[in-house]
Amino acid sequence: MLSNFEYNFWENNYFGISNYELEFSLVYGTCNLVAFLLFYRALQYSLQKDKLWIYLFIIALFLVFHFFYKKATYLLISNLSFLSEQIRSDAIKWYHLKRLGFTLSYMMGQIFGVSFLAYFINSAKQNEQLKTIKEQQLISELTYLKAQLHPHFFFNTLNNIYSLALKQDKDTATLVAKLAEMMRYMLYKADEKWVLLKEETEFIRNYVDVEHIRYRAAITINLDMQGIDSQSRIAPLLLLPFIENAFKHGVEEEQQQGFVSIIICKTHKELTLEVQNSIATRMPHSGGIGLINVKKRLDILYPNRHHLDIQNNQKFYQVSLTLALK
Repeated sequence: MLSNFEYNFWENNYFGISNYELEFSLVYGTCNLVAFLLFYRALQYSLQKDKLWIYLFIIALFLVFHFFYKKATYLLISNLSFLSEQIRSDAIKWYHLKRLGFTLSYMMGQIFGVSFLAYFINSAKQNEQLKTIKEQQLISELTYLKAQLHPHFFFNTLNNIYSLALKQDKDTATLVAKLAEMMRYMLYKADEKWVLLKEETEFIRNYVDVEHIRYRAAITINLDMQGIDSQSRIAPLLLLPFIENAFKHGVEEEQQQGFVSIIICKTHKELTLEVQNSIATRMPHSGGIGLINVKKRLDILYPNRHHLDIQNNQKFYQVSLTLALK
């Protein structure tokens, strides 16, 4: 119908279409829609099979089918009494013509148009399904990494409490209270995808307080937090493994004066963590399972949005992490 409008406007200087043109478009347009809808469904089937020969075979088969389909259409239209006399007479005339009814080039244009449409829609669906599968895999992997992190963390912290309890230290109760606060955070917040940065840093402060009670004056512990606001969000327990390793693998076996320095700085939409610790003379530094997991989490949650630098010069161990926050 649009083609008729265009032809009449440019060639006949007439805006609109005649009754015959309207009837012709509705009758033959409907017949073509039925044929090409069947063709489109057949192409979808071939694309699902993911075999090129089936795809090409269906296109060739449709060329043959369309010839006989057009012949049957002309015969049917010529016998429909509710149509105009001109439509029916033209139909019977075309039925007796010994040709395809459409030139091969015109037919191929329509066929390839529908073929490309079917291929595009099928590809879009496959991409959407692939995206969904990848998202599910990411969720599963994050859940697995968190499940590894929790026992690892509690194992270290309970060891701290056990060592103080053996000494009947008066700070044991305080340490248990701090651990209870951290457990509450991990119970209600660790399974969320994002938490407030303010809550995450408060959790870290509690952890450092626990370690401070344990080590007392044996090592120097400095914690500096700057620019922490109440709007920014971060993945839960993302920073803890770097800080935990500083104590566990850095100064736990230190016989002389050691140190741990932690700086967390929030500027605009960027968060910087810098952890530096002395290296124990009796224990070479090892990242452990916590550090391996956090690297995987960074790759999943902050792809191309984080920078991690780890340095070990045999005198101190330093971790620098920069995150582009949500």
